[in-house]
Amino acid sequence: MSDPDTLKSVTATGTVKVATGLLLVKLVTWLATGSSGVLGSTLDSGLDLLASLIVLWAVLHAERPADADHPWGHGKAEGLAALFQSLLIFTSGAGLALQVVRRMLHGDAVVERHWAGMAVMLLSTAVTIWWVRRLRAAAREAGSPALEADSAHYATDVLLNLGVIAGLAASTLFGGEAWPDLVVGLGIAAVILNSAREVFLAGIENLMDRGLEPEQEAALLRVVAEYAPQVRGFHELRARRSGAETFLELHLDLDRDLSFIAAHDLSEEVGLAIEAALPRCRATVHADPL
Repeated sequence: MSDPDTLKSVTATGTVKVATGLLLVKLVTWLATGSSGVLGSTLDSGLDLLASLIVLWAVLHAERPADADHPWGHGKAEGLAALFQSLLIFTSGAGLALQVVRRMLHGDAVVERHWAGMAVMLLSTAVTIWWVRRLRAAAREAGSPALEADSAHYATDVLLNLGVIAGLAASTLFGGEAWPDLVVGLGIAAVILNSAREVFLAGIENLMDRGLEPEQEAALLRVVAEYAPQVRGFHELRARRSGAETFLELHLDLDRDLSFIAAHDLSEEVGLAIEAALPRCRATVHADPL
């Protein structure tokens, strides 16, 4: 799928469908087992669905072209989606921790049908691993911060599901004792809260216009070096991000003996070369005589 916008929207729609299916399966499993670990995974899948709906809105909104009110486009919607995701994930982790503590204090934790729960969680884990691979590939190809955050979120689900399986197995080995499952539930809550922190920081990075990555700067230097000696360097490099796109601006140091037209044409050529070397980049190049 060559069109990045189409790839993002199709992938985001698929994520909503996968999240819905996993939520329904885990909900039925929790009702059947009463496992706090399965409950944690069910809550997380519910938040996954809400987060995926937000991502779908973000990628569809980010596809809208620039207009008079938004000359840089609407790509920042993807960064906002990451922040909303972090809030939802935090709510899930905090809610799970409170639920486990309540069950520990009141002693009403009962775990039944362990092997049925483990079978369903194994199936859920396999589906999640498959979809994480799809998400990561789409995020890399489309350069989407929202899909990247979503893939990181679902990757933590794999660890959560394995933790649930471990808790159910431990409870079975200990003759139906609930405390191993409750301990796993607290561990899952900690993982969810850490995931919220990581997604939040990733969203902030996108919204705060972080500069170029080291590999992007290296590619930029190689492009400029190809035009020596007419181009002697550059200064006032500035970059900002809007979703998957990078907007770059710099001033080229040009030989002052070049004519106005030659300097303009050379600046245009360097700008096109930069855009070819840096995927999803829009370069604005100014010419300064030196």
